[in-house]
Amino acid sequence: MTPTQYCFPYFFTLQAFNKELSSFNLASSVTYDKKSQMPESLLLTEQRSTDVLLTVPFGATLMFESDKLFYWKTDTNLIDIVQVELSTLIEDPEVRNTKIDLSKFELGSSNIRTYLDVNQLVTYTRKDSVTYNQDYYENYVIVIIERERINLIPFDWFNKTGGDYGYVWPATARLDEVRLYGQGMRMANFTVELDKACL
Repeated sequence: MTPTQYCFPYFFTLQAFNKELSSFNLASSVTYDKKSQMPESLLLTEQRSTDVLLTVPFGATLMFESDKLFYWKTDTNLIDIVQVELSTLIEDPEVRNTKIDLSKFELGSSNIRTYLDVNQLVTYTRKDSVTYNQDYYENYVIVIIERERINLIPFDWFNKTGGDYGYVWPATARLDEVRLYGQGMRMANFTVELDKACL
């Protein structure tokens, strides 16, 4: 099973996130917009310190894998991923960033060079080459990155419900060998057999 994901601030519990950070002598806190009082960013600090070591933006999805924190944001045809070596964050931060342009990849499995040390990362993003004969259908793909391979699977199970652009969308993902377990905005938690995600 792939690691637990957090979608900040929608599917995010500060206590659970800080529990994962604690073994690295790190902690996190949330900043809020002064006018709206809505969460604005996630700040990582050394425990019992106020010096900010890392700022994670609103809307990012996060995941711990081994001694690394990955967080990413998506847009149509784009995944922007940051890898943070947590053991180095206090003294000498080692941070990598890669942007993946999905318009360069066909559906299915392809080779990719990300320069990230990630075993398996699963997420969703829109891909404009995914089209249907209904205007109201969505165009999400399930994106699975495993070392130097990327797999793009049309998320028909969600897309053909019509979605509601900007209101309903898939957010977090966990994957075992055959099933995808997800949470989404304004939708029930879901479990989908991978071979049935693309109908």
